[in-house]
Amino acid sequence: MKTYDRNRNAITIGSHVMIASNGASGVIRAIRGEGKTAEQLRRSDCVEIDGCDGVYCPLELIRLGFN
Repeated sequence: MKTYDRNRNAITIGSHVMIASNGASGVIRAIRGEGKTAEQLRRSDCVEIDGCDGVYCPLELIRLGFN
């Protein structure tokens, strides 16, 4: 599944991202967006990141490079 970060860069499973609020970084492990539109997906807590607890909203993320 593909969505977009806060800068409108495409992010998918395997993308290396940084959480804007705390500076932690990791690789996207899963995007849980079944049954949601693209706009709902971008604004909901649905992204799991390796090494970080919890789920995050794509608008909280910044992509770090290409995957």
